[in-house]
Amino acid sequence: MKKHYAQYFREVIEGQKLTIDVLSSAVKEAEKSAIEMREKYLPEQTRRIEAEHALHESKIEVIRLNLENQQLRDQFIDQSKLQDALSEAKSKIKKLEKELNRRSGLEDPYGLATPSSKKVNKANSTPENQAKRGGANKGHKGHGRKDFSPEEADRIIHVDSMPDICECGGDLVKIEEAPHSVYHYIPAKLEKRIYYKNVCVCSQCGERIVGKTPGVMPNSLYSNSMVAFLLAEHYFHGATVGSLEQRFGINHGTFLGIAHRVSGLLEDAFEKIIEALRSSELVHADETGWMMDGKKAYAWIFANDIFKAFLFRGTRGSVVPLEVFGEELLKLVLVTDRYRGYLPLKLQRQFCYVHLMRDVKKLEIEFPEDEEIAEFANDLNSLLADAIGLRNEDLSLTEYQEKALELKDQIMKICESSANHPGIQHIQNIFRENTDCLFQWVDSPDIPAENNYAERGLRPTVIARKISFGSHSENGMRTREILMTVMHTAKCRGRDPAEFMEQVLDIFAQDKSADISHLLIPKKTEEDKSVA
Repeated sequence: MKKHYAQYFREVIEGQKLTIDVLSSAVKEAEKSAIEMREKYLPEQTRRIEAEHALHESKIEVIRLNLENQQLRDQFIDQSKLQDALSEAKSKIKKLEKELNRRSGLEDPYGLATPSSKKVNKANSTPENQAKRGGANKGHKGHGRKDFSPEEADRIIHVDSMPDICECGGDLVKIEEAPHSVYHYIPAKLEKRIYYKNVCVCSQCGERIVGKTPGVMPNSLYSNSMVAFLLAEHYFHGATVGSLEQRFGINHGTFLGIAHRVSGLLEDAFEKIIEALRSSELVHADETGWMMDGKKAYAWIFANDIFKAFLFRGTRGSVVPLEVFGEELLKLVLVTDRYRGYLPLKLQRQFCYVHLMRDVKKLEIEFPEDEEIAEFANDLNSLLADAIGLRNEDLSLTEYQEKALELKDQIMKICESSANHPGIQHIQNIFRENTDCLFQWVDSPDIPAENNYAERGLRPTVIARKISFGSHSENGMRTREILMTVMHTAKCRGRDPAEFMEQVLDIFAQDKSADISHLLIPKKTEEDKSVA
């Protein structure tokens, strides 16, 4: 019995040991599996923790951005209100400026550029001017009315009718004839002509040859005199194309076609005028606005007493003066305003004193109560005016140079003195920094201290721009510059533009390749060019 229980307990104990080993093995397997699972899902858990942390930071950033957005919205609303207030203030300022600038009829129409004849309010004449007597100097022949002799008259007419009856009732007896010189206008009339020309056949080759029509370009409907008159009326005297079409019944396209063809014949003469201009001793230059097919363009003039060259370009840049004078060193004086487009030129410059006087006068108008400016403007402008008028005085070269040097010293003394106002300092710096461009007139009375010659030369072009609105194409501008240059240069040579153009066209009617530059360029200029 004891053996039986002992065996039983031994089996039980062995069974429990087996169970414990199994359980222990199972536990180890479970722990191993748990470790493997933990290692497997550890990166995922780490990513989850990082994602939760990033989400938390994103929520914080969203809250911060919402706060900034609200602040910007509030700020934008404030700026929008300020912008609306600013726009309203600008509108009120414009209205007030219009009220301030309302013309009362007493202002000068062209501001500081208004000539004395156009000024509304003129200062009282000085006692010195009041003491002056009008009229020309003693011995002057005058330019008044002058009768012409029978030899000078184109037609002499004897009037047969007798005068009215005398108031006393007496009979009238003819004793003599009294001459009455009269200029009578005969309206222009187009004469329709038919020329019958000889037609010949060459006896050797049998070619048919037709004679030339005198005074007419080949195959032209209009004579050279008619073409010359039309071109001179438009490109020299400023008559509009429309008025010429109505007066003479010419088609618009026909007129422009004639102008283009004639300018093509004169292109070589134009280029030679530009080339000869470089040999001049003195040239005036200026530029003004022009229009080309509704776009901004510019009209340029380069002129003196011998040549007048016009250029029409789409730019106001320095390429235009360089086109005329080139980049080589030239021994000439160019009179201009202070426009910087002429700076690249290698020549001597003379600035216009009239422009400087306007700047000084403008400074005086802007600060009317400043005593320093008033004194400076009065002293400097009086000296500049004396410098402009010095060449008109009857002085020898020595006397002129002595007085010119004296004026120069006085001008520079004012400009080198100390000044407090920045406006005065600006004017002074112009003279200090541009001495070589301000006193060329000191050397010779032939060099003016103003550029009125060029400005007067451009005035007809300005009028043409206002009534014709410019050119319609580049070809139109090219035609205008060639024809204007040739005809204005011919006028400088003492020729009537229409008569000169007729002579030139007669030459081209015989030979289209003929050189007519000798009619425009003086021999002296050609000789100087050949020597150079």
